[in-house]
Amino acid sequence: MRGSLDAREAIGASYPMNPKTADPFPAYDAEIRRLRRHLHSLDPAGWRRKSHCAGWSVKDVVAHLCTDELYNEACLDETLGELAFPGSLNAWNEHGVRQRRHLTPAEVLAEWERRQKRVRRAWGRIGVRGKVPTSVGPYPLRLQVWHLAREYAIHADDIELPVPARSKAARARWRIDFGLFAAEEEGETVSARVRDGVVELAQGRKRHELDPESFIAFLTDRPQQLRNPEQRRLVERLTRSR
Repeated sequence: MRGSLDAREAIGASYPMNPKTADPFPAYDAEIRRLRRHLHSLDPAGWRRKSHCAGWSVKDVVAHLCTDELYNEACLDETLGELAFPGSLNAWNEHGVRQRRHLTPAEVLAEWERRQKRVRRAWGRIGVRGKVPTSVGPYPLRLQVWHLAREYAIHADDIELPVPARSKAARARWRIDFGLFAAEEEGETVSARVRDGVVELAQGRKRHELDPESFIAFLTDRPQQLRNPEQRRLVERLTRSR
């Protein structure tokens, strides 16, 4: 059974969102605006605070986002072959963070903003119907932007960036829909549907009921983001069973 969300009334009236036709820029831009405002408000202690990425501070998470945008720039410039890729995605991520450990928070923030703004302008010129070179070949820009919106949402939660109450339902809606799409794109079967704001997840013969936040933590393999110990333990068990 392919990943699906059957109850359109749940969380938002427009379930399910189709990433192949929906405009990703509103969701992406909202994540960027919220992240930028938050980072500009941080004091030195805020930059040093631990994130939910093991061994990374808030500053390290932003350094990682710099490497994300470095990759996006290389896609646009068709210079992917010039990146110093150390052999695995984790090694690439750690390398990017280590490279920027000597920089100040202001320098890391300035680099991220410069790279992100350039990429966003270029994406706007290409348009959601276009394609961009990637490490797996030409790829629809629409889906690439959805992937980056998801990446930014994950890392915003890693640094516990507050989400306004008025935005939570819509944010959960697209994150669940695209999370299911991304799982299927990567060859994983996730059988789930939403009813009355509760996600019913099937694993084998077992059925589990999760709130949207817990289901997103399951999809993104981030049980550590959950503050409720019972929810966190449940999602930890479910992710081990994937």
